[in-house]
Amino acid sequence: MLSLDPPVPGFTTWDAEGHGFSFAGSTVNERVRGRVKKNLITAVVKHADADLFLEAVAQRVPALHIAFWIEPLERFGQLRPLTSARGNETEADSL
Repeated sequence: MLSLDPPVPGFTTWDAEGHGFSFAGSTVNERVRGRVKKNLITAVVKHADADLFLEAVAQRVPALHIAFWIEPLERFGQLRPLTSARGNETEADSL
């Protein structure tokens, strides 16, 4: 994500479990449990960059059943901006 052009300056990932689609490529354990392991990524990108971002991910991630959704975002920020060791605002605060 950081190597994309334009780079995604911040994103969140977490483990998830998927239900539905199919069990192609799943493990025996996943088929018994009825769900497959997934990774979820949340990224805030400019609307104009969304298609480029999705295409870059599709080319670099060899995974089945990649799903996505795009939602409008009213606001994005931090309650308490991060500061560098010198006490200045960091680059992330200017996004």
